[in-house]
Amino acid sequence: MGRRHPLVASAGLAVLLVGCLGSGAAHADTVAGTALYVNDAAAGCSDTGPGTAAEPFCQIQPAADAAGPGDTVWITGRGPAYAPVTIRSTGTADAPVRFFAAAGSTSSVDVAGKASAITFSGARYVDMAAIGARTAGATAVAVADSQHITYRIAYAQSTHAVTAPLIAVDGSSSDISLTRLHVLLPSGPGFAAAAGARNITLAGDLFEGGGAEAAGTTGIDLAGDTFSTVCGDAVSLTDGTSGSVENVVARADGTTACSGTGTPAEITVDAASAPQITADYNAVNPLSTGTDYDWAGTAYATAQALGAATGQGTHDLDQTDLTIPWLGAPAEHSPLVDSGDADAPGERSTDIDGHSRVDDPLVPDTGAGTGHVDRGATEFQDPLTVSVGMGTGYVGIPVTATAGFGNPWSDSLDGFTYTFDFGDGTTATSATGSATHTYTQATTSGYIQVVVLVDRADGTRVGGGDLWYRVEPTPDLASAVGCGNAPSEPDVADCWYDIDFDPYAITSDRITFGDGSKTVSATALSDTLRHSYPAPGTYTVTQKITDAGGRTATTTARATVGAAFVGAGPKRLLDTRNGTGAPKRTVGAGGVVRLKVLGVGGVPASGVTAVALNVTDTGATATSYVTAYPDGTTRPTASNLNFRAGEVDSNLVTVKVGADGYVDLYNAHGKVNLLADLEGYYTTKAVKDTQDMSGLAPVTPTRVLDTRSGTGARKGAVGPRSTTTVTLPKYTRGGATVGAVLDVTVTGGTGSGYITVACDGPNPPTTSTLDYRAGQTVSNLVIPCAYSGVFHIYNSAGHVQLIADLQAVYTDDLAGSDEDPSALTGGQFVGTTPARFLDTRTGLGAPRKALGANGTLTVKVAGVHGVPAGASAVLVNLTGVAPTANTHLTAYGHGSLPNVSDDSLTAGQTRPVLAVVPVGADGSVRIHNALGSVDVVADLEGYFG
Repeated sequence: MGRRHPLVASAGLAVLLVGCLGSGAAHADTVAGTALYVNDAAAGCSDTGPGTAAEPFCQIQPAADAAGPGDTVWITGRGPAYAPVTIRSTGTADAPVRFFAAAGSTSSVDVAGKASAITFSGARYVDMAAIGARTAGATAVAVADSQHITYRIAYAQSTHAVTAPLIAVDGSSSDISLTRLHVLLPSGPGFAAAAGARNITLAGDLFEGGGAEAAGTTGIDLAGDTFSTVCGDAVSLTDGTSGSVENVVARADGTTACSGTGTPAEITVDAASAPQITADYNAVNPLSTGTDYDWAGTAYATAQALGAATGQGTHDLDQTDLTIPWLGAPAEHSPLVDSGDADAPGERSTDIDGHSRVDDPLVPDTGAGTGHVDRGATEFQDPLTVSVGMGTGYVGIPVTATAGFGNPWSDSLDGFTYTFDFGDGTTATSATGSATHTYTQATTSGYIQVVVLVDRADGTRVGGGDLWYRVEPTPDLASAVGCGNAPSEPDVADCWYDIDFDPYAITSDRITFGDGSKTVSATALSDTLRHSYPAPGTYTVTQKITDAGGRTATTTARATVGAAFVGAGPKRLLDTRNGTGAPKRTVGAGGVVRLKVLGVGGVPASGVTAVALNVTDTGATATSYVTAYPDGTTRPTASNLNFRAGEVDSNLVTVKVGADGYVDLYNAHGKVNLLADLEGYYTTKAVKDTQDMSGLAPVTPTRVLDTRSGTGARKGAVGPRSTTTVTLPKYTRGGATVGAVLDVTVTGGTGSGYITVACDGPNPPTTSTLDYRAGQTVSNLVIPCAYSGVFHIYNSAGHVQLIADLQAVYTDDLAGSDEDPSALTGGQFVGTTPARFLDTRTGLGAPRKALGANGTLTVKVAGVHGVPAGASAVLVNLTGVAPTANTHLTAYGHGSLPNVSDDSLTAGQTRPVLAVVPVGADGSVRIHNALGSVDVVADLEGYFG
């Protein structure tokens, strides 16, 4: 049916029931009588008396039995429902017996029973108000052989459909007044008066779910009632009943199930009653299957038809005039407003809610009688509303409360007095509608209530408004600052700032970028500022703000700008065997090869900070090492490639470029031929195709290829002159360029050969990534471009097992989208002077002892050799020295040990490998040894922002 039947009276009605007893209470004061008290929650209550305030009755029944003329029974409604009561009290016209809800009750008094909750039996001159009656499918209020009974400002309720009337008056009762009642039931008769009953008044009542009927009743007046019934039959007067039906609103709200019941009319008056009934100023909305009226046995579909045929209901409204809402409450401009008969028999001066009858100036008066009255139980009130608004409250900062009005009737607002209660014990009176207050302490829990009361000059109250308010401690002055950049503009930082809410105005906001450039004065509370830095590095961006309260705050952030990586090659730039890039001769002990890299092999002639070279030794006559460093600078103590006589070894080297465009390769001992293949370069200037530029993003180290187990490719050793294609995990959304940083290992070769890792395939390459001998296990770091998400490994000779571990990816500035949670944003590279930060042989960075089997070193890198806090990864040349068993080293940032390797070693071998190592949240890297014991050396080559 689209509606809900409440199980108790509404909160609004509950308050009304307690607070609107003025007329009865005042009359009680004029007649001498005893005050009796009922309170079942009182500790000292007793049903044997005396019924005083100090020792009240526990139930209503003994108080009713004790009450006499002029007595008033005050009932406190705090606990569960009271037991059913039968009222036999006898008062007089001047001294009735009264039953009222006590002042201070938290709700209306509730009487409940399985059968009748309240029964008037043989009672005379009884006035009961604010005492509700509740039952389950039976009569809630019964009046039997009683006279001059007033039952008002209450509710009668059944939680189940009833067959007997919810309120029943028998034929021996007379002068019964039932006013301002809320009658609630799922369905069935809400009220019935039996034959013989006389002088019954139903006025200002709301029937929700049932109608009213009288059979053979003399003098029943229905005035200003509202009926919301299930299937019609709001009013039924039969068997010679006399009286009137005026200002009644009736509507049906049933379902298709009602069609089987015959769907009675909303107002039925049979032929025996019609000559004795006056009906006018009603409003009727029946079901679509029902009719408005059944008058003297004839159905009338409209009020107009009824009026034309009978002269009754000539001022009635029906479905052709309006649609009546559920419960019949009128709205502005409703035809129900100011259209009733103010002089209708039984009409009250107040509506069901205790509101006075008022004139709506926006609606023409179409009613009759003296005054203004709306049809139905509810009088539409002046919609003037009062509210109060106030900004957020902070301790010690003045805040202004302002009264607001909703005033569709255009009432004059002149001469009002405003009383503000700020909820902390402070009040202020104003004639202007606003008042300013300063709170001295914050609300410790919950909220306080801020109230404004508005009174006219004559002292009458216009209304009030309130809001629940919280006073906060004055927030500290603070701002958030952060910086980032894109690979396509590697020397530009985008720094955003956002000043936290400040109740004071910001008077100064100055930002410096940490490179000696001019201070910027910001003008917005949040913004993004772009700044170009003169050189790679990590800078401190500082924001200093001042507010009108004299407070200052300084916030800093790190901005890292460096070089973006551009994949190039593999392309051979150096081969001392044939004179490529340097004279055709071996490099002797202490010899240095100057290799030009700027403007060579696709490397730009300027803007390049470092190059990635795969350096290979061949034909060495002694155990030695190679150090790569910028030309024109002092050679560092770090090494990049370690080898023994007769070996062929490779290692990826990232080396800064000297100011003259050269890099140097130093050989320590003996003679050796050196080869260098270009893998890519780092630049601070945008290249022609900026999508080729990328930044490094560490990922969880992942094994993407292992032919020993069938991971990433067919299980089994790869053959000679074969190409193995490997697919990478997808880390960026479509269209982004990705370069892979891989640690590649070969093992178990049946002969000597080399592999080349590249994004091109399957044609045999002209360069090598890693050289190996039969049975040897060797590793190297490689950076294939893998733009398409795959890379290829070419094997030159013999059969060999291949292993590849993904260490990081290079992403362009399309990556890192909120649309793709797996997308990664790359950081720029800042090259550093090669510096050794770990050597277990000497105790540098860790205890002076070899790293044992399953052992892990934790080495601090943030704050060391220029690596800033917040660096995402470091570029490290990792060397294992003379392990006691075949083993491998794994470098990682934090968390559990990944199932990958960086440097694979045979017993007694000393071998370096370049590694990209994520920096853990603690600013450290971790290095794990699998088997035996081994000394570990680590040289820093740079970091990624």
